[in-house]
Amino acid sequence: MEWTRTKIGALDGLFLSRMGWEIQVLPGLGGKISSIRSHGSELLANNPRKAMIPARYSAPYAEFDASGFDECFPTIGPCVYPDYPWSGIEVPDHGELWSVPWIWQVEGGQLRLESSGIHFPYHFTKTISITDAGAIRFQYHVSNPTPFPFRFLWSAHPLFAPQPGMRIVMPPETRVLVDFSKNDRLGEIWQEHAWPHTQDRIGLPVDLGLILGPETGLVDKLYTTSLSEGWCALYNPRDQRYAAFVFSTQQIPYVGLSINMGGWPFDGPGYYNLGVEPCSGFPDRLDLAIRQGSCPLLAAGASQEWEMRLHAGTAEHEDALKSTLSQLANTFYPFNPDTQS
Repeated sequence: MEWTRTKIGALDGLFLSRMGWEIQVLPGLGGKISSIRSHGSELLANNPRKAMIPARYSAPYAEFDASGFDECFPTIGPCVYPDYPWSGIEVPDHGELWSVPWIWQVEGGQLRLESSGIHFPYHFTKTISITDAGAIRFQYHVSNPTPFPFRFLWSAHPLFAPQPGMRIVMPPETRVLVDFSKNDRLGEIWQEHAWPHTQDRIGLPVDLGLILGPETGLVDKLYTTSLSEGWCALYNPRDQRYAAFVFSTQQIPYVGLSINMGGWPFDGPGYYNLGVEPCSGFPDRLDLAIRQGSCPLLAAGASQEWEMRLHAGTAEHEDALKSTLSQLANTFYPFNPDTQS
């Protein structure tokens, strides 16, 4: 399993092919994963109107390609950090990491990517490998070298390439909270809904799991409440193929859903992409998450680790997929209250 150097446009990249996967990574562009192919099929969205170029720190995310798989840390939405000793410091849109170069090294077939905070003194590491079982494994480590506690939001930010008729599949008993819904279609922030069948604010039925076409101009950003099982998936009934993240709910308790059916950005033609995003807290803005107590605390001098795996395959129907993912989650990440973090 060897990572090789490549060029992706004008940017230096790294490439790995193994067990039906092909992965392209851009260390100089926030460690972005620009492409993930499963048995020849591209999973990630690419932006037809904007090329991938080096980003500018603190710029709005929509100014750049808004594609591929980035990491959001220590916030998702732009805000001002509220607590001492960093109170008053602006935290950029989608965080600090997506717009800065990362350093990298390859060892034993694993790609290790590292970055540090610009205005906040943390160190962030992501390691990417392909397991012998045929999944992509993402391992994370963040450390706080300061004598002060630091609160943060982390969200994986893969933007998948949607197709009308696809479905977002979630564990049993999932419920979601609104972070944003265009024209308040699903209500204002904190509005809670059942998953997937609910009603919009005027009482019309909505299937939140069904992906519509880009002509609808809809966009909703939702967060799950605490999940019953550690997985989330995107499923295409037409070819029965799926892509799914599997993780421990003790490490990753929530999933963010950025369902963009042509409704964002607001100042021009909308993109068509779909974020299915395991995450550590909610909503998008760190200051609101701190106020609500819905984000992790990284103690002084401490570190935290978490991981997830990306699986791809086929399933005859949604119930079969749910059973498969439940078994995978229990196999790799059985619940153990003694290790709960």
